[in-house]
Amino acid sequence: MRKALIWACMAAPLCAGDVLHYKAEWRLMHAGDIVLSYTDTSAHMTLESVGFVSRLYRVNDDYRVQFRAKDHCSESILFKIEEGKKRREARATFPAAAGKSSYIETDVEKKETVRTAELNVPGCVHDVIGALASLRSGAARKGEFTMPISDGRKYEQVKVRVVGKEKVKTEAGEFNTVKYEAGLMNGVIYRRGGRMFFWLSDDARRVPVRVRMQMSLFFGTVTIDLVKEERS
Repeated sequence: MRKALIWACMAAPLCAGDVLHYKAEWRLMHAGDIVLSYTDTSAHMTLESVGFVSRLYRVNDDYRVQFRAKDHCSESILFKIEEGKKRREARATFPAAAGKSSYIETDVEKKETVRTAELNVPGCVHDVIGALASLRSGAARKGEFTMPISDGRKYEQVKVRVVGKEKVKTEAGEFNTVKYEAGLMNGVIYRRGGRMFFWLSDDARRVPVRVRMQMSLFFGTVTIDLVKEERS
C-alpha cells in the first residue's frame, strides 16, 4: 500500500507528505538550508543559515501556514523569526469571505507588540507558499496573470509572468522546467528592490526546482536550488 501511495504522489501535482530540501547560495557560498513540507491543509518551512553567513548574520526562521484544501486560500500564518539579535513572532489570520485580515507581531524577549495591521482582502488570498501550492495543483498557466497574495502586512494582486521553458540542473537531478517571474519585490509585498524568478518542473507535479532573487549590486543574487525530495 505504501508503495502505491508513493507512486500516486509522484504522479500528482501536490501530495500530502511532500518534503522538499533546498540549498541557498549567495556570492558562491552555501548560505542556508531550507526544508518545505506539505499536508492537505498546511505547509511548514524552515530556513537556517550556515557556515560563514551564519557567523555573519544568523537566521533560524520557522514558517507555518494553514490553508483550505481545495483552493489553497490561506487561513492563518505563524512566523517565528530569529535573525541576528531579533526574536519575533508574527501571526496573521484571513477571513473566509471578503473582509479584514489581522496581523500582530511581538518581540519575544520584551513580550511586547511591535506591529499590528488590518487589511481589506477578498475571500481568497494566498500567502507565498499557498500561492505556490495553488500553482502546483491548478491548471497550467500561460502568459501573464495575477494572484491575490498577502503576508498579513500587505496585500496585492501580484503579477506573475511565464518567462519560458528551461532545462535546470541541481543536486537533485536535471529537470525540464517552466520559468516564471513574480512581481513580489520593490515594495509590492517585500520592501527590498529586485526581481524574483522561480522554476517549476514541466510535468504534472510542478515541483519547485529553483528560486532566484536578483537584487542590487550590494546585496547580489540569492539562488535556492532543490537538492532532495522525500515523502513522509
